[in-house]
Amino acid sequence: MTSFIGLDLQPERASAAALERDLSVVARSGAAVAGGYEETGSGVRCIPAAEWIRAGGFALQELYGELPLKSRKLWGVGLSGPDGWIALDPEFEPLCDVRLPPVGGLLDDLDGWLERNSRLRARISLVLSPKDLFRFMMSGAMAADTTSVCAAGLLAAGKRDWDRKRLEEADLPTRWFPPVFQSSAATSRLHQEGMRQSGLPGSPWLVAGSTSRLASMVASADLRSQKLWLPADEGPPVYAIGAARDISDPVIPPGYRLSESPIDGHLLLLRKLPCPPGSGSGEIQAELASGGYEVSGVETLCADAELGAAALAAIGSGIMKSWDRYYALLAEPPTAAAAGQEEDGAGE
Repeated sequence: MTSFIGLDLQPERASAAALERDLSVVARSGAAVAGGYEETGSGVRCIPAAEWIRAGGFALQELYGELPLKSRKLWGVGLSGPDGWIALDPEFEPLCDVRLPPVGGLLDDLDGWLERNSRLRARISLVLSPKDLFRFMMSGAMAADTTSVCAAGLLAAGKRDWDRKRLEEADLPTRWFPPVFQSSAATSRLHQEGMRQSGLPGSPWLVAGSTSRLASMVASADLRSQKLWLPADEGPPVYAIGAARDISDPVIPPGYRLSESPIDGHLLLLRKLPCPPGSGSGEIQAELASGGYEVSGVETLCADAELGAAALAAIGSGIMKSWDRYYALLAEPPTAAAAGQEEDGAGE
């Protein structure tokens, strides 16, 4: 039976989960992330790159050890993680620790770091998000996903690419930044060293993945409807606009940015800043109404991000045939017989 793995990397902990085709969770694991600290002055959370990779790899090793024998045929791994960045030199050695600035603060933090470390600018070869650093070290692939690029405020309008004009205005060479993929796209396979560090055999695929917040949305409820998503923490809310084909010229209300959804062909509006203390969903709905958007319902982000990351791997494999099928299973898990029929009819 084919399983799909999701790995969510966070400042304090790396968490992994494995799903079977009926979305049953067959194993979970986690590993503490050590060595993190808050940078004096900036308040940016920093984690040594080697520890970031170690924790993610150890969580996957522990997960595979917990898998039943029948679930050890792996197709791939979906990744999710926080907003942030790290710079690598031409030998792909870190020039700094993994840096996790406040929401939407990547450009400001990168600019400030470059001012303080101008001597290192000429040595930068690659800038990656935290989860994409893990992908690179496990597979050698340079890749980013649309949700992470949008969270940084650097997704080109209407394109699956970096906003080259904004990078130029910030004096950031486009060659520093990797190709951009849709969240469920298969980007690479684990190489030999990646298999050793993760304990995963058979060189499974890695899919592009998404930010942790949007991965949690994928696993919480149907992300395709016009709903408002409120975080369980103090993070910014998200509004699911709907299918891009139905929206020729989306209006972007003040204080929001347009993002491609982890679900291919769908769009989201991301609020740039968290809600003011004491505000409710009614105030957010009023903001959205200024752009002509109606809210069909309100959801709370409650699912673990690693479950959404695993779902992206399932969709990327083609074994989970569609998002319709995924959300039908999420709403009402099939009987054992139905799950068996799904497996019999699925391709490898």
